[in-house]
Amino acid sequence: MSRIDTDPDALVAMGRELKAASAAIDGSVRKVRSALNSSQWNDSIRRDFERNLEAIARMAKQIDTVSDESQKMLNRKAAQLKAYLGK
Repeated sequence: MSRIDTDPDALVAMGRELKAASAAIDGSVRKVRSALNSSQWNDSIRRDFERNLEAIARMAKQIDTVSDESQKMLNRKAAQLKAYLGK
């Protein structure tokens, strides 16, 4: 008989942590964007900074997408393990 070395609930918890990390990144980007928008700063360096911030925001969106996919994968695996274990 095969041995199961993974707790299915730990996989579900890992998925939640991954999603929380993604949300924290998104929240941080929004806070920086808000601070920038409320500043009186307006020069070429700001425009460079805005471009960099938008690049970070695009990466955060990619992280969110991959996080969602990974959370679904972890939940599917947890469900499979629970079924196998008869839980």
